[in-house]
Amino acid sequence: MLRILEQKNLSAYQEIVSQCSLSEEVQMHLSEAIDDNDVVKGWILYSYQPEKVILYAMNDGGDWNYCDGLIRSVLFKAELKGIEQAEFLERNPEIRTRIEKLGFVKNNQNLLEKISEVMENCQKCKENPVNT
Repeated sequence: MLRILEQKNLSAYQEIVSQCSLSEEVQMHLSEAIDDNDVVKGWILYSYQPEKVILYAMNDGGDWNYCDGLIRSVLFKAELKGIEQAEFLERNPEIRTRIEKLGFVKNNQNLLEKISEVMENCQKCKENPVNT
């Protein structure tokens, strides 16, 4: 079973964090997708702002499920904080394509206006008998 856990120690990701060119006031967060053997299969780098969560970069290992799971875990945590918008700054074209095809953004936009709508759609997906 895949687990998505926040990694408190970002030392292994310093090169990636530094590429984001952020001010020191921004508190970065990173979550990892970890398999049953405790192997990291992917990660996502993000920060919470008062009005939105910003997703800077990710590595989903080319796996659509990891991409979806990593993003949804961040959106879920943002929603619990009362944040309704998400901004996607990922520049990798393959990951950008997955983000758009998974329905997080549309028309090459960077902003998801309503996290709650995406999370509601996730609930509808669970209720679909095809997915049980």
